[in-house]
Amino acid sequence: MTEPRRPGRIQGEWIWKNSLLNHPDSFLLMRKEFVCNLVELETNLWISANCAYQLFINGRFVGFGPRAHQNCGTSYIDLHEVTYYLESGINVIAVLVYYNADQGGCNKHTPGLWCQMEAQGKIILCSDSTWAVREGGCFCTPRARISKDQGMSQYFNADDCPLNWTTPVFLPDASWAHPDHTTAVGEFGSRLEIHPLAPPGIAVESPAPLPFARGRITSLPNWTQVAFEETDCDGMETYAANTFLFCEADEELPVRLYSDDPLKFFCNNRLVLSARETMGGEVTLPLRSGWNRLLLIQNPSRHSMGLVMLLPAVDEFGGEREFWFSREPDSGASEGWNTVGPLKLSLEEATPSLKFERLRVKGYSSSLPELTDPYALLNASRFEPESCDAGEDEAALAWSRPLQTNDYVIYKLDMIRYGFVRVTLEATAGDLVDITIGCRRTETGFITPGKDTRGTGTIRCRNARNVYLTFVPNDCFYIMISIRRAAGSVKVLGVGFDELTRAERQETVFHCSDELLNRFWEIGRQTLRRSAAFVPLAESRADNDCYMLDAYIDAVNMAAVFGDYEYANARLQQFVDAQLENGDIPALTFGTRHASQVHQLFFFPVWIYYNYRFSANITRLREMIPSLDLTREYFEAMIDEETGLLTDAEIRFGFQSKISFGEFKEGEIPTYLNALFCRFLLSSAEIYRTLEDWEQAEHCLALAGRVAAALRDRNFDPACSLFCRWSLESERMPDHNLFANFCAMYGGVLPLSSFEHFFYSFFNYDPPYDRSDESRHPYFHFLFMEMMFALGQREWPFRYFRDYWSKRMCSESMAWRADFDCDDPAPTKFSEGSGVSPNIFLLREVLGIRIAEAGHSVVYFNPAFKLVRSADGIVPMARGRLKVKWEVLDDGVLDVTLDASFPVKILPEMSHKQLADTIFRLGEKITLLNPTPEYDADEEAEEKEELVES
Repeated sequence: MTEPRRPGRIQGEWIWKNSLLNHPDSFLLMRKEFVCNLVELETNLWISANCAYQLFINGRFVGFGPRAHQNCGTSYIDLHEVTYYLESGINVIAVLVYYNADQGGCNKHTPGLWCQMEAQGKIILCSDSTWAVREGGCFCTPRARISKDQGMSQYFNADDCPLNWTTPVFLPDASWAHPDHTTAVGEFGSRLEIHPLAPPGIAVESPAPLPFARGRITSLPNWTQVAFEETDCDGMETYAANTFLFCEADEELPVRLYSDDPLKFFCNNRLVLSARETMGGEVTLPLRSGWNRLLLIQNPSRHSMGLVMLLPAVDEFGGEREFWFSREPDSGASEGWNTVGPLKLSLEEATPSLKFERLRVKGYSSSLPELTDPYALLNASRFEPESCDAGEDEAALAWSRPLQTNDYVIYKLDMIRYGFVRVTLEATAGDLVDITIGCRRTETGFITPGKDTRGTGTIRCRNARNVYLTFVPNDCFYIMISIRRAAGSVKVLGVGFDELTRAERQETVFHCSDELLNRFWEIGRQTLRRSAAFVPLAESRADNDCYMLDAYIDAVNMAAVFGDYEYANARLQQFVDAQLENGDIPALTFGTRHASQVHQLFFFPVWIYYNYRFSANITRLREMIPSLDLTREYFEAMIDEETGLLTDAEIRFGFQSKISFGEFKEGEIPTYLNALFCRFLLSSAEIYRTLEDWEQAEHCLALAGRVAAALRDRNFDPACSLFCRWSLESERMPDHNLFANFCAMYGGVLPLSSFEHFFYSFFNYDPPYDRSDESRHPYFHFLFMEMMFALGQREWPFRYFRDYWSKRMCSESMAWRADFDCDDPAPTKFSEGSGVSPNIFLLREVLGIRIAEAGHSVVYFNPAFKLVRSADGIVPMARGRLKVKWEVLDDGVLDVTLDASFPVKILPEMSHKQLADTIFRLGEKITLLNPTPEYDADEEAEEKEELVES
C-alpha cells in the first residue's frame, strides 16, 4: 500500500472538451498510449477528475475516484501504484470521466481530468492536449436520479460505444479528437491536494454472484410518461405538457407520480401536486365525466426524467383496466402528450390557465423503450418465480437458458459487498435490458437498495457480446437482470462483481467460545471493510455526509480490527482541515450544503485523545492543540451570559444526523448538549494535562464545574431525582427522558452515586431490557456500552450487548439492520449511526485487552472468563503484535498464554484470589505486573452482590 504523497513537481493540466463546458451530466472517454521500455519496480499514477473517473490500464479496471474534497474549489488527488498493470512495450491508459455541475454553481470545480505518471522520479506521461478524447453520449439519455439530490441512474448504449476502447488493440477513428479545453493547476476550482489515505482498489479476487431465482414479470401497472427531451439547461427554465384522459363517470382516481425536478401538476383546474420532487407520492385525480385535462408545469434539468405516472391495473371489481391518453380532447387524436417550452412563465406563477393553442407545440408519445424510470415500473410489478424441481444438471441448464421479453433472473452474492457489478450479455442490437442492484427483496420479488432509492440501470445492447459495468460503486447483495424488450433472446454470459477495498497491512484475529459473538465480530469486520472503501462523491447529497461521531466510532473500530492508526489519524485530520475560522467544524458535506454538527463536535477531544493513547505520538497531539483551542473558544462564546449554559442550539443550527430524540423550542436549555459540553471540557483537560498545560486544564475543569452546577440548578428535578430534557422553567411539561439523563451521567454532571437510580429508571435487569425506544439508536448504544464498561459493570452490560446486536444482526447479508423494525441492511455511509459496529468492545471486554499507557507500553488484561469459556486473538498495536489466548479448564483454573513481538507490560485487572487460580504462560517480551489491591475489593463487593441476588 503506497503512502499518499504529492509528486515532487506538479505537471500536466486539466483537460476537457469545449463542447461540454456548459453541459452538466456529461461523460468523456479519454485515452493515451505510452511506451514502457522497462517496467520499473514502482510506477505511481497521481490522478484526479471532476467529478468522477473510472481508470483502466491495458483494459484492466484499476480504480474509481476521486473521493470528494470537503472544501470548495479543491479536488483530491488519488495515488495508485500501477506497476502490476504495466507491460514492456506499448501500454494504454483509459479514463472514463463524468462531470456534473452543482445546482446553483456554488461549488466551482474545473471539469475534466488531471493525471501524472512517474517511475523512479521520471515522468512517463501527464494529462495534456495530446490525449485522444470522445464524447460519451452513449451514457446519456433522459433518465431518473438514484434518489433525492443524488446522481443519475446509469444508462449505457453499447451500440454507440467504441468496442475495446480501453485496450491497446483499439484504433481511434474520426470520432476521436484532442482536448481543446485546458486549465492550469492552482487556481480556484483547479486546486489539487493529496488525499491523506491511499484510494481503495479493486480486489484481486472478488466472489462471483451465484444464480438465485428466475421467472417472469407479471401484473405490470398502467402508466404514462412525458419528458422534455431537448432541454439543455440547469433546471432554471419552465416547460409544460398536457394530455387528456376520458372518463365515463365522475371518479376519484389514485395515481403515483415520479419526478426529480420541481413541478406543479393540475387535473382540470385543480392543483393536485406542487413539489420539489416526488418519489412515488400518491395523489388523487378528481376526474369528471368526459374529457379531463392533465397539465404538468416543470423546471426540468438536463436529461431530466420528466414525469412518470402509474395508474391502477384493475378496477374496483378486479377487472383489467386500460387508459387512453390523448393529445387533444378527441377520440381520433394521437396518443400521448403535447409539450411546450421554454416559457417566460415561472413555476411559482404557474396556473392551470396556461393554454397551448398559440404556442409552438411538440408531440410526445410514451413508449416502453424510452421509459425514463424503469425502477418505478418494475417496483409496481409482480415477479413470478419458476419452480426448479429438476435434477442438478437440468437446473444448471435452466440457468443457462436464454431470456425472453419480461423474463428475469436474480443473482446473489455471499454477503453485502461494496463495489461494481459487471454483466456480460449476448444480445441483438436494440435489445433493452434493465439491471437492478440492491440489498433486499420486496414482497413482490423485486430488488431494492432501500427506501426512496432507485437501483435500476439500463443497457441498450449491440449485436453479439455486451459488457455492462456500473460506474459508481454501490452496496450490493442481489443483482436482477430483466428483459424490457428483446428481438429474439438474451443470453447471460457472466455476472461478476469487482469489490472495492482498502488494502490493510495487518488484521486482528479474534475468536471465542460464544459463536454469537464470533458472528458479531465478522459482521462488524465486513461493515468496516465497506466503510473504509467508501467513496463520497462530489454531489450535494445527504448520503455522502460524514459526521464526527460516525467517523470517530468507525476510526476506533478500524484501529481495533486492522490496527489502522493511519486511517484513524487521516479521518480526524479531514475534520481539522474543514475547521472554520471561528472554531466550528461542520460535517463533511462534499458539496454546496452546510450541515452543522455542533451536537457531535463535543466528541472532538475524545477522538484526539484516543488517537494519542493508541499511538503515543506526542508531536501529533501538540499539533491538534490550535484546533482544539479554537473549538473550545467557539463553545465558550456560545454560553448565555444570564444562564451560564448553551441555549437555542437546536433552533439555531438545525441539526441533522441527530443523536437525541424530540424537538426543542426557542429559549429552552437542552440537558444533553450542556452535559456533552461538560464531557468536552473534561476530555480537553485530560489533553492539556498530558501536555503539562496546567493553566488550560484548570480552566476547563473549573468551567465544567460551573456548567454542571448551573445545569443541575435549572434542569434537575428533585421530585424524581432525574434531569428533564429542558429547563424546569419551560412552559412545557417536564420530560425526564433517557438520553438527557444518560448524557448527564456520561458528562459527569450526575454523580456516580446516582447510577443505580438512573439505571432502574430506564432499564430492566432482565429481558426485555429497554424501557425506551431511545436506547435502540446505534449512537446511544455505543456510548452507553462505553460508559457501562468504564464504570466496571460487566455481567448485565454483556447480556444487554448480546441482546442488542443479535436484534441488529442480519446473518444472511452479513450486515447490521438499519433498525430493529426494518429489514433493510444499514447502508454504507457516515451519518445516523449507519456504520456503528461492536468490535472494539469484543477486544476490550471479552478478550480483555485495553490500553493502560499510551502506545501500548502497558496493557490492561481483564478476560471475561465468567462470561465465556475461552477466547484467543492476535492484536496489532502501535509497536507490534500481541497474542492472547485464555481458557477456563474443567477444574476451573484459568489458563492464559501471552506473547508479543515487542516489549510490553501486562497489568491484570484481577484479584490475587483470581490470580492464584490462573496459569500464565508468558513470552520473553512480556512482563507481568502485580495488580493493585483495589481489584481484591472489587471482587469482595461482587461476591456480596451475587450472594444478595441468590
